Amino acid sequence: MDARDSEAAAADNRRGWRWFALLGLVFLVGVTLRTVLLGVPPVLPLIQRDLGLSYTATGLLTGLPMLMMGGAAWASGRAIERIGGRRAVTIGLVLLAVGALLRAPFSSVAFLYIFTAVLSLGIALAQTAVPVLVRSWFPRHIGLAAALYTDGIIAGEVLAVAATGPVLLGWLGEDAWRASFVAWGLTVIPVILLWHVLAPAAEPVHSRLPRTVDEPQPASSQPDAAGRPRVRAWHLGLVSSGGAVIYFTMNSWIPPYNDALGHGDATALALTVLNAAQLPVSIALTFVAQRLAGERWPFITVGVVGISAIIGMTTTPLSWQPIWVGILGSSSVAVLVLGTALPPLLAGPGEVARLTGATLTINYGVAFVGPLFGGWLWDQFDQPALAFAPVVLAGLILIVLGARLPRRAKVPEPVQARP
Repeated sequence: MDARDSEAAAADNRRGWRWFALLGLVFLVGVTLRTVLLGVPPVLPLIQRDLGLSYTATGLLTGLPMLMMGGAAWASGRAIERIGGRRAVTIGLVLLAVGALLRAPFSSVAFLYIFTAVLSLGIALAQTAVPVLVRSWFPRHIGLAAALYTDGIIAGEVLAVAATGPVLLGWLGEDAWRASFVAWGLTVIPVILLWHVLAPAAEPVHSRLPRTVDEPQPASSQPDAAGRPRVRAWHLGLVSSGGAVIYFTMNSWIPPYNDALGHGDATALALTVLNAAQLPVSIALTFVAQRLAGERWPFITVGVVGISAIIGMTTTPLSWQPIWVGILGSSSVAVLVLGTALPPLLAGPGEVARLTGATLTINYGVAFVGPLFGGWLWDQFDQPALAFAPVVLAGLILIVLGARLPRRAKVPEPVQARP
């Protein structure tokens, strides 16, 4: 496909029902990449009891997806350059379905870890590919498409947490955590079929296209005084990891924490609020993500709010818990939305996959430490509140590194194409 064919394909995707169908498909993939993953926290106490897991081993189970997604993201970026984003998403969704379905039948803890790693590898491959496709399919609407993909991720988290406990376990049985794994795994199959039908078979080779006047310039074209790129993967990865540590630590340790306090009945509400509070903020940021990308104050604000909220949650009566977790969920999602938009906005031609992969490697590599370190502190000092200490550390990361984010040129508003 030459440059003119690619340009024509991109123009076609911007018009009519296919453009909206692709936006919906990107949203749906985001949903699917989180329902399987976030179906675990509501049944975590059941898994811990049935398999006799320590708090450290439980932290490893919840942290393993972050470790795998981080470890595989950089390699995924290199692989996507060879096989293409569409095929990468297909392979990723298949691995997600296989891992989700096969971790249920076995009673061995080792198999539970192995197939959790398999599905996490699928998530890593797919979510590294989506920003590449966003850049190719929506060159004039990168911020909108990236934010809608993030909206799908948040919607998937809310759906998994809200439906697993009261709906799936209510239908399958109170102890049927294995059956809930199968149920979420089966939902991936129709998404694979939709992807196969709707995703364009030939991706626009965006790196060959001439840059349009309304497309954001890459950060590498705006060097600092030393001639280095103004935005680096390690900086983006560490800043975005602050939000991930907050989110995954809270999802992992709210259920055991409430159980330890003798209030396990408060867990369903807390997890639902934690995840549901993200959705309105994510939707609101959809309309301003391109304008806010690269600003310092959102990350600093999330750091201050995160530290304050975790102190409040562990020192005030349990009846206040939904308020604190709602604040944590709604503030930390800003990091996810703005961080997801940065690689396709800032990368040069042909660099989106690599920058996304490197950023996600650092992001999830650091996020892996959160639940695991929290569980280790709990085991060592027998203090449930210490499981949330990583949230305080994440807040400090956001404050310090958020304040040092490089400033960049404002991204111009999209120019309306003439009919």
